[in-house]
Amino acid sequence: MAPTTATPPAAPGSSGVMSLYWELASVDPEVRQQAAESLLRALYTFQQQHDAAKNGSAVATATTTATEDNLDVFCAQDVSYGIKRLLRGLPSSRDGARQGFAVALTELLRGLEFLDVSVVLSMLTKLTQTEGAKGQEEREILFGRIFGLMAICQAGMLSRASTTVEDVKSMITSLLKYASSKSYLKEICFRVLLTIMDNVKGTLLEHEVLASIIPTVLDKEIETPEDLWFGIVMQTRYPDFEWATVLPSWKHAQVLHRKNQTQLVEILKQSTYASPRIHSVWDALFDILLSSEIPKHSITLRTLWSSLDEALYSSTHERKYLGMQLFQRVLTRVEAADVPFIFTPQLLRTLINNLAKHDNYLYKIAKQTATVLSKLAQDRKDIALQLVLQLVGKNGHQRFDVITRTKTVETILGAMEGDDILTYVQYLETLFLDASTAAETTVESQRHWVLDQMTSLLKNGRIPKQEKWVQSVAKFVCLHAFYDVKKADAKSDLLKPPQPPVSDATRAVCKERFFALLGTLAAMILKDEAGKPLHAGLMQNGQLWVRDIYSFMVELSANENVTAADELDEIATEAIKKASKVVTQMHEETAKLDAVQNRDVLAQYRAFELLFLHVLLQVYTEPTEAIDVLDELENCYNLFFKEKSQKDNKKRKASDDDSDDEDHEPIEVLVDVLISFLAKPSALLRTLSQEVFKVFCNQLTKKALDLIFEVLSTKGGVAGAQELFENEDDEDAMDIDEGPMPEGADDDEQDDDEEDDEDDEEEDEGDDANAEVDEELRLKIKEAMGNAAAGDDDSEEEEFMDDDEMGVFDDKLAEIFRQRKDIKTAKKDLKQQVLHFKFRVVDLLDVFLRKAPQSPLVIEMIMPLLNLLTTTARTADEQDLHVRLEALVKNKLFKIKDVPNEPALDADRAVEILKEVHDYARKASDGSTVALCSGASLLLVRILSHCAEPVVAEAKTPKKSPKKRKVNAEAQAAEKKPLSRVAAIYLMSLTDFMTPNKTRVKPILFLDLVTRYPNYVWELLGDVVSLASSATIKPYPLVQSHNVIVRLIQQMPKNDEEAKKPIIQAVWPPFIANVVKVLNASAASEKAETEGCALNKERVKELVKDLLALARRVSKVVGNEEMPDLWKSNDLQSALDAVCGSDKFTSLPSLSKQSKELMKIVNNGTNPVAAESS
Repeated sequence: MAPTTATPPAAPGSSGVMSLYWELASVDPEVRQQAAESLLRALYTFQQQHDAAKNGSAVATATTTATEDNLDVFCAQDVSYGIKRLLRGLPSSRDGARQGFAVALTELLRGLEFLDVSVVLSMLTKLTQTEGAKGQEEREILFGRIFGLMAICQAGMLSRASTTVEDVKSMITSLLKYASSKSYLKEICFRVLLTIMDNVKGTLLEHEVLASIIPTVLDKEIETPEDLWFGIVMQTRYPDFEWATVLPSWKHAQVLHRKNQTQLVEILKQSTYASPRIHSVWDALFDILLSSEIPKHSITLRTLWSSLDEALYSSTHERKYLGMQLFQRVLTRVEAADVPFIFTPQLLRTLINNLAKHDNYLYKIAKQTATVLSKLAQDRKDIALQLVLQLVGKNGHQRFDVITRTKTVETILGAMEGDDILTYVQYLETLFLDASTAAETTVESQRHWVLDQMTSLLKNGRIPKQEKWVQSVAKFVCLHAFYDVKKADAKSDLLKPPQPPVSDATRAVCKERFFALLGTLAAMILKDEAGKPLHAGLMQNGQLWVRDIYSFMVELSANENVTAADELDEIATEAIKKASKVVTQMHEETAKLDAVQNRDVLAQYRAFELLFLHVLLQVYTEPTEAIDVLDELENCYNLFFKEKSQKDNKKRKASDDDSDDEDHEPIEVLVDVLISFLAKPSALLRTLSQEVFKVFCNQLTKKALDLIFEVLSTKGGVAGAQELFENEDDEDAMDIDEGPMPEGADDDEQDDDEEDDEDDEEEDEGDDANAEVDEELRLKIKEAMGNAAAGDDDSEEEEFMDDDEMGVFDDKLAEIFRQRKDIKTAKKDLKQQVLHFKFRVVDLLDVFLRKAPQSPLVIEMIMPLLNLLTTTARTADEQDLHVRLEALVKNKLFKIKDVPNEPALDADRAVEILKEVHDYARKASDGSTVALCSGASLLLVRILSHCAEPVVAEAKTPKKSPKKRKVNAEAQAAEKKPLSRVAAIYLMSLTDFMTPNKTRVKPILFLDLVTRYPNYVWELLGDVVSLASSATIKPYPLVQSHNVIVRLIQQMPKNDEEAKKPIIQAVWPPFIANVVKVLNASAASEKAETEGCALNKERVKELVKDLLALARRVSKVVGNEEMPDLWKSNDLQSALDAVCGSDKFTSLPSLSKQSKELMKIVNNGTNPVAAESS
């Protein structure tokens, strides 16, 4: 018997070790990891102390091997306890106990090299007894044992010299027993079996264990997925083993031989029998099939996947679920060339069908798969192209995103690189050109889809724009929009005749997409070779995109293999020739300006060239209208550049009388043209008008600005349409009273809100009910009735219609009411058309504020906008316009960062507008209008605060003495200085507000000024006090005047106190005198005649509260010594006593407390008046 060795006492911190076992069960992996590390550090420390004590002992141990009985001899007491505690805790299902205990046990066993496998196995069996355990308890114990066996393997104990074959065989026997007892334990048991083989590899036990484990595990050959997993892994590791002895029914005794494919698939189909997740056999299989060293006669992933396609995706929901999981797993590992065969027809059909509806059984896994595809494209850009081609290709669906209600294809396209996008564009072009294999009914839809894809490539902001593929798309769409290719041209890849020929319907779509594409190109920003962004609408060579396209069209017109799809008449042809000459001149000028780096004028020339070329292209679709526009543009161009220099050199003749024939400035003509573009149905022209306006808005004049406001000032609805479009041709004009609205309305921006439609119908019905009988309707009905209505109303003999006549009458009556319904619909559409036209005009104002915030014309916008906001607020048809204008004013105009300044700004004009704003506020009908006036006023104050004050008033005052003299602070405050222009205007509004007339001014006008520009209010402080002291003042303006004073004093910066002290000293005595009058009047009885404005108890309470706040602030400014005199201490005390003693204020107990606190501050800590009264 071995002599006992005393175990050293536990370390002082050993009591804290016990809590770490509890933390090992935490659900938080980080907490478990930290607990395991802390526990192991503590146990290793105890073991080191134990080993040191044992080595220093005089008694030597006779034993050399640790057993379960003498474990305490080899281990510290805490370590011995720890091994048992960790083994006992493995079956625990509490939170993360099993995982935490297994990790700690593995690392602990790794460090205790004197422990043998047999000892740990014996302890594991004893501490996890299964006798009497049933159900859930038995399940947990078996899991605990399996985790214990895995800990032994991962701790490296099998490679120790003390480990025997019997130990390993015991573990194998136990694992096979557990695997056969519960199906859900099989996979984890086989994982431990494979781990055992990993750990014995390279040891003396390897061959002996190998000869035992393979026949033992595969005693019935391969029947289950676990057997297959074990078999393919072991066969890969040990190919020289006599496999024919254990696999006699498998061809060539090779599991993965191509002739065993059917047998292999049947077993793989069973892999979800215990769990829907992917079985480990799949990863092992993919590792082999995707490796570079595949056996010669082995199956390939491609052949296996083809077999699995039918087996999984045409089967049960469980197998389809497994199939999509496998698809996600394998797709992340294959090369780009192997992606196509992974997207099998059955897989794509399953994916699309289950994404189509949210309530489909497999919707969640299908959605997850789509998300994986999108993310994979971001991570592996080399396969992004293949993903798109498969999703929209033969086995997928061209409108994959539409059908599945996802953005999968769009997202993947955004991840593609330039070369891949070019390849995809070429694929789309091939689909468009070679549609001979498609069914006759699908040719059109296929080509329309191609055009949609090309357009989306340009519009998708995530797709990197490279000139090569963008140019290819633009030219391809242009070619098939306007030309027919009769014969292929060897010099051009684009010139290939489509099969079958392009139909009229497809060509119409091509034209529509072409002009949409032009708008996209006009705003597209490419990067030059150095990676710097170019100007919008320019190619890398500095040429406009639209010019490149027009040059391409000129080349096509000269090509013998191409003919125009639509022949132009002589007028259109001549217009094109004439415009081409003008465009050539513009291009030459831009080249000259680019050479001398004249950026401003260059931008103007390019803007005109941009407009000219786009309108020139529209001649091919709408020649009549486009030719007129070209004439307008040419006139405008001549005014700007050809005649402008001549006009600058001539002096304008003075005219004695006003003449309406005065020449217009070029910018006014241009703005008029751009506004006319906004009214056209072409979205391209509307976009271009804004782009061009950005270039010229810094040249805007007052008359040009008035043109914009003239449009916005027109009436809404049908009346506004007749006023706006009255100059249109008769054939295009709309007679709302006689017929339905013609085609050509702006469908792109109309809002088809059903609720608004219903509201409009209800209003119309109400109007009809209250209106007189429509004479025209009555005559039409009478005409429809014919003879039946011919007799007099008083005729005694009624003439009834027969069935045929009644049928005819019903048809005519239905037609009459249909026409009236069409008229009503046309009116509604016309209202929307006018509204959206005005929206676009408002956008011009938005552009102006963004591009030219320092223009002097900014102040000229204020009054027109205020007038518009007032009128639109009252009009039902223009409520949406009111909202848009209000957003423009509040968010853009009132918040511009850079404001106009002198000398460009006329300060006197700004003062005039400020007066107009205040006059408008005094006439405002509601508080929201006053709030807008306040915002406008603050903007003007901000502008004027940067302008110098005129010195005229100061010059008129004669100097009393040439000598310089010092003046004390009181005298300076008493001297009345002239008010600034801003303060003088605010004083007029303040006087109007505080005098007893029916004013509409609101206090927000003054409170906002206090908050933003308090210096102007300091100028007015004496006037505020004076107006508040008026005998005729009403309670509301009095209270608001107090609010102004309180806010002004409280927000006074500390560094301004000295400068503002004289002002306070000057105005405070009259202010307090008025407060005393108000308090006395409020305390007096209703019948008593008093001097001052009486307030109710709530307002008195607020007044005293404000006085308390003012006292605290003023005392810091003037000092405590001046407070009693400045605050008229005795008079104020008497007034407060009167208020507190009045029966009116008995319900306000806090009033007395606040009054005492106020007087304490006023009297510098003493209250003599109160003392005397007591």
